[in-house]
Amino acid sequence: MLKKDQFYKDILDGLSLFYDSRFITDIRNSALRFPVSQLGNALNRRQTASKLWLLDRLFENHGGELGEVHVLGGWYGVLGALILHDPRFAEARITNIDLDPSCAPIAESLNAVNVERGLFCAATADILDIRYTGSNSVVGDTTLSAPDILINTSCEHLNDFAAWFDGLPPGVLLVLQSNDYVSETEHVNCVEDLEAFKAQAPLAHLIYAGGLELDKYTRFMLIGRKLGDV
Repeated sequence: MLKKDQFYKDILDGLSLFYDSRFITDIRNSALRFPVSQLGNALNRRQTASKLWLLDRLFENHGGELGEVHVLGGWYGVLGALILHDPRFAEARITNIDLDPSCAPIAESLNAVNVERGLFCAATADILDIRYTGSNSVVGDTTLSAPDILINTSCEHLNDFAAWFDGLPPGVLLVLQSNDYVSETEHVNCVEDLEAFKAQAPLAHLIYAGGLELDKYTRFMLIGRKLGDV
C-alpha cells in the first residue's frame, strides 16, 4: 500500500470510530477498492452540499416516509447513502440507476451496510429506456418495483429531457435538480434560472422550488408532481 493510501486510510479509520459510522467505513473501503474512480468528485463539497440541501427540503416538505425511491443518474450512490444514513428517513428503500456499468459495483460498495440491510441496490440502465407500467418499472429484461419517489439530480446531463419527462408515470413524487454550469461540457441541458427550470419541468402540484448558490454555479431544485397527475 502506498504511504498516501495508508495516510488517508488511517484518517478514515479513526473518523469511523469517533463517529461510530459505517458510512465512513464504507467510504474508506470503496476508496481503497476503486482508487481510479471519481469517488472524490462525487463526495466533494459542492456535490455533498447539493444533496444535503435536497434532504432538508424533502424532509421539510414531504416528511420522512419515502418508500421506494429510484435515484436516476445516481452515479456512485452517494445520495442513496446519505438518505439511508439520515435518521429522519426511517422508511426508505433505494434503487440507484446509472447508464455507466462501472458505477454499480462502486455504489454497492459505498452502500455496503445498506445492501446488507436490504435497503439499497444498483442497476445499470439508460433512464430513457425505463418503462413505467403502474405496478412496476421495466428496464429490458429487468423488472423493478414501482417507485414512490423519482429523484434526478442530473437533469443538466439529459440530451432529450422532454422525452424523458413525458414518459414519467402519473402520481409519483419527483425531485429534480439542474444548474446553470454551462462551462462543463457534459452539461447539455442547463437552465438559465429557476423559472426556466419550472417551464422545462411543469409540475401541477409543486411543493418546493428553490436555488442553492455555490461558488461556481447555482443549483435549482423542484419537488412536486407532473401536470395531469391525480
